[in-house]
Amino acid sequence: MREFLSKHQVPLSCGFFLLLSLSLTAINTRASHRIDPVGVFLLEILHPFQLGVTAVHREVGRFWGGYIALWSLRQQNEELRRRIDAMEKIAQRAVELDLANQRLGKLLALHQDLGGVGVAARVVGHSPVAWVRTVVLDKGGQQGIAKGMAVLTPEGVLGKIISLSPHAAQVLLISDPNSGADVLVQRSRVRGIVAGTLDGSCLLKYIQRGDDIKVGDVVITSGLDGIFPKGQMIGTVVRVATTDSRMFQDVEVKLSAELDKVEEVLVVASDTGGGGAGGIVQ
Repeated sequence: MREFLSKHQVPLSCGFFLLLSLSLTAINTRASHRIDPVGVFLLEILHPFQLGVTAVHREVGRFWGGYIALWSLRQQNEELRRRIDAMEKIAQRAVELDLANQRLGKLLALHQDLGGVGVAARVVGHSPVAWVRTVVLDKGGQQGIAKGMAVLTPEGVLGKIISLSPHAAQVLLISDPNSGADVLVQRSRVRGIVAGTLDGSCLLKYIQRGDDIKVGDVVITSGLDGIFPKGQMIGTVVRVATTDSRMFQDVEVKLSAELDKVEEVLVVASDTGGGGAGGIVQ
């Protein structure tokens, strides 16, 4: 029997599978649904893999959608940031223009107060040497500026022109030790000379011991030095000291103009009539 089966293995196998196929075909023809045991078996085996593939596809789709949304949001944020930066720059320029307009308005008032004379200029440089207090202006001889002219600001005296070129001029600040301006104490009309010191402060010199001067007194130009118009603000007295061994009082003056912060000035000739800036009484 075993020898028979071994000898006729191939035709028997073919016949068995043919008979099985005919049987399944007959059964499927009569049955209301198709019977496919191999398909069912494969379906059952592949089901977990299909679930895994579906889950991976779903997660990949979700991740990709989130990535696209995140990228779009990032682009929107960058665009908003660029717009905000541009608006901040515009706002900053507007603030700077407003401040410049305010300064120029005060300078124009000073110009009118002096009878409409003088040359407006900008400060474009400072002395690199600490013990030399000078600034450079962007106007020079071509614009009518000459050596010895007074340099004023709406807040007070800045200094005088000591050298120039056709398109630039150098100003010796009132706080320099080599400077000097003939002044009046506004309240008592006491005269003196304001000069700078090595430490950057200013002293009111040649005030005799009996002269009437107090802390808080306003100091203005007298107009007698041939440089500064009369009535321009110099500063206020912040210290008065008297010693028995000295003939003159020791008087310190705080300048009304912040020399390091000045940006625009008015350069005027020594014969300019001075009505007094800022309503200063002569």
